Amino acid sequence: MMRLMRGASLCAALIAALALAARAAPVGHHHQALDNYAAQYARGEPTAKSTPAPKPSRGAAKLPAAGAGAPTEDELAVLGLSPTPAGFLDPEKEEGQSEEEHLKEMEEEEEEVVALKWTIVVSLVCLMLCFCIAHYLESIHFDYLPEAGVAVLLGIIASAIFKAYHGKLMMADMRFDFEFFMIWLLPPIIFEAGYNMNRKAFFDNIIPTALYAFFGTVMSAFCVAGFLVKFGAMGVSHPFGGLAALTFGSLISATDPVTVLAVFQALGVKVDLFSMVFGESVMNDAVAIVLSRTVLSFKYIEVNSANIGMAVVLFLKIFLGSTLIGVLMGMLSSLVMKKADMGHHADALFKEAVMIAVFAWAAYYIAEAYELSGIVAILFCGIVMAKYTRDNLSDEAKALTSRTFKVVALLSETFVFVYLGMAAFAFPIWTNIGWSTVFVALLACFVGRLHIYLFSAIVNLFRRGPSPAMPPISLTYMHVMWFSGLRGGVAFAIAAVGFSNQDFPANDDSLAIMQTTLVVALFTIFVMGGTITDIAKATGILEPKGGSAKPKPAARKTIDEDNIFGRFDKLTLRPFLTNHHKGVDAEVDEGYDEGCRAAAVTIQRSWRKKSPSARLKAAGFTATMQSKGKSTDEIKKQLGAESFSMEDKVDSLRLQVPGASSNDLRKILQQTGGDMAAALKIALGK
Repeated sequence: MMRLMRGASLCAALIAALALAARAAPVGHHHQALDNYAAQYARGEPTAKSTPAPKPSRGAAKLPAAGAGAPTEDELAVLGLSPTPAGFLDPEKEEGQSEEEHLKEMEEEEEEVVALKWTIVVSLVCLMLCFCIAHYLESIHFDYLPEAGVAVLLGIIASAIFKAYHGKLMMADMRFDFEFFMIWLLPPIIFEAGYNMNRKAFFDNIIPTALYAFFGTVMSAFCVAGFLVKFGAMGVSHPFGGLAALTFGSLISATDPVTVLAVFQALGVKVDLFSMVFGESVMNDAVAIVLSRTVLSFKYIEVNSANIGMAVVLFLKIFLGSTLIGVLMGMLSSLVMKKADMGHHADALFKEAVMIAVFAWAAYYIAEAYELSGIVAILFCGIVMAKYTRDNLSDEAKALTSRTFKVVALLSETFVFVYLGMAAFAFPIWTNIGWSTVFVALLACFVGRLHIYLFSAIVNLFRRGPSPAMPPISLTYMHVMWFSGLRGGVAFAIAAVGFSNQDFPANDDSLAIMQTTLVVALFTIFVMGGTITDIAKATGILEPKGGSAKPKPAARKTIDEDNIFGRFDKLTLRPFLTNHHKGVDAEVDEGYDEGCRAAAVTIQRSWRKKSPSARLKAAGFTATMQSKGKSTDEIKKQLGAESFSMEDKVDSLRLQVPGASSNDLRKILQQTGGDMAAALKIALGK
């Protein structure tokens, strides 16, 4: 504990030193430059204009040597230089503006630029300290302060020090900016979560996940709003208006994916539980953003049945439209990467990674351009890419993209917590805060999370029987999911933009929403996030050390094998969108029976044919032959195995050697001159 205290003292001292340096820095050479600039004004000398200077020629004059006198403005212009001090925007002097006012405006702009740079420096120092301290705490097995909590504490310390040193400009830069959060911080976190997820576990649990994320979030929002209105009318808490209470319920009811993913990934909980908590947190984050935006629309329209119906339609339009854009961009990326076939070129490794990023962010901005939800679009784009596009990448590109997006997401999510801590003193959080309102809001959040038990019971009704596709959700899982409803950056970002826009100025509702949201987020991060480790160990939900997070394929049937979409996907979508070889991440290939493999490979061959009728004929013929109990060899013979091309031979070999990749089989066939019997012996190691 003494080491921990010394570390905290060192952090505070370092940030305080930066605060002093930040205060002193703008007074040095920048102000000297201002004095020189002011002297030019006083002498009546012209200053550099904002128009671009002509490019210097090869024979342009060089700067005079020291002591030879300062160059004139014309000489500087020829060289492409400017006498304006570094960092100045040099705004045009407005008509009627005095020289003193113009100089003051320039000085203010320069101070803002310098303050922003020092704020960035402080943020980076907080990030470095966060990783070091979190690593040390992990090494001594101090589980009561998660990495998210360390980042928040460092942000709070930084903002408190700068508040004490009257760093007003830096405090303004530390304010939680919604646009910065939504454009630069949240998208990489959401995309990485979808791209690197265990997609098999996610799709196996898609039904309970959707119930928690959609219906559960809406129910929780109305529950929280009802609590606040009721207790406000009783005089116990802040008297929110109905629309303000529902807005607060919408933003606070969604569990934060940043917080949940950071805590649960560090713990290593069981894959089924993690997939449900992960899926709910990521999806209901998008639901909260769309729902709060929909609720705010009632500020401008009357609340009646017709407008409520229109609001529901708007909600569905935003969510379904964004989902469609994400899915289509993900499928398009898979087709492009399949046709480009960059995996055969070693120098195309980085191009493959860039293409993934381009398609993902294109989905985000297309949705935003249509005034939909970019977060929803990039989430589903990542999920589709995980299912299809990754199978078209080389093994090196799979590893590169997975690790690269993980690094960017880790940087973003850690900065979110630092940014959240900085808001503690950058906003008027502690000014006349209503602690009774915070208590009521916390109680309402816990009650609102009870939907976990309701929807889990509904799901379990369909998971009973002698051999269910998925086991019922245990009561222990329900308890952990109810307790793991942490809040964080997403909720506060929505609250902060509402305060900045003064969405509910009456009775300071916007201020009360922002104050309550931050305190609730801090409580869940420190109290619930700090105790979740003990709860996980006590309930036995952690994966054993060194154990596999993937359930064994022979243990039970999976959803992929049991539903219509799973069969449709294996027979049509995967052959059409991918090269369909078993790679390091292609866990969907597990559980394929021989007949399904034969049908999938046959249809893949049919997609290569130019005639649509030939595609339908091959697919229909395979299905008919399988229904008659014909073997794979008989089907191949009937289709004319003797006329197989190289790719057809690769597909046929893959039926018999499912663990081999297409590239390996193609090389073996080239070595044997296309002799399938010899190639099969080599592939089997005989």
